[in-house]
Amino acid sequence: MKVNEPVYIKIEKYLRELIDSEKIKPGELLPSENQLSEKFNVTRMTVRSAFNNLVKQGYIIRKRGIGSIVLGNRVSDNMGAMESFTKEMLRKGYEITTRLVSLLVVEANETIKDRLNLEIGENVWEIKRVRYANGEPVSYMITYMPVKMFPNLKKDDCMSLYNFIRNNNYNIHTANRIIEAIIADEGLINLLELESEVPILHIEQVGILETGESFEYSHTYHYGYKLTLNALVEND
Repeated sequence: MKVNEPVYIKIEKYLRELIDSEKIKPGELLPSENQLSEKFNVTRMTVRSAFNNLVKQGYIIRKRGIGSIVLGNRVSDNMGAMESFTKEMLRKGYEITTRLVSLLVVEANETIKDRLNLEIGENVWEIKRVRYANGEPVSYMITYMPVKMFPNLKKDDCMSLYNFIRNNNYNIHTANRIIEAIIADEGLINLLELESEVPILHIEQVGILETGESFEYSHTYHYGYKLTLNALVEND
């Protein structure tokens, strides 16, 4: 350890060691600013600098009124089967709930038209949802689906769209995904109850049926728990 090393760097290394050694596991809380201030005999501002670095590096996420939560170690890029959010997270042991923000019929713009192979102005469902794992918001999803394919979609069906789609005798086959890291804006901070403008994953997806038809165009804004992702995945 360098003699003149800033204290916030020492605190950052101390916390990284707790995380890397799994003394504090994903989903668990780090010590509070007050606890670390007392331990290292520094101000809370110094401790906050260490936390901010860990946020930027993807180690933790900070939530208002809760504290600093350790994230899953890394995102995997290997997915053997295309799964719904609900099925994937249940398999990981989380209790899943969904809050429907809105369900509207809107006209397809140029982007939606291209992704879903529609005509400009055709009616599409716009479904906005927040998904929760163990009571904590982890994803905000905006999904577009052609009304002509799913004319009878109701609010209750939006709790698990993939179950609804399969129950309507459509066979889901593949998904083309574009994944990027972005910084949460004010809207996402409020929806996902974030502490600040933290890095999150943005996943743009086009879902394709066995017939080759595009049935879904979606944006998912995800943070906090490890996901399994790929650019192209196939259904069992």
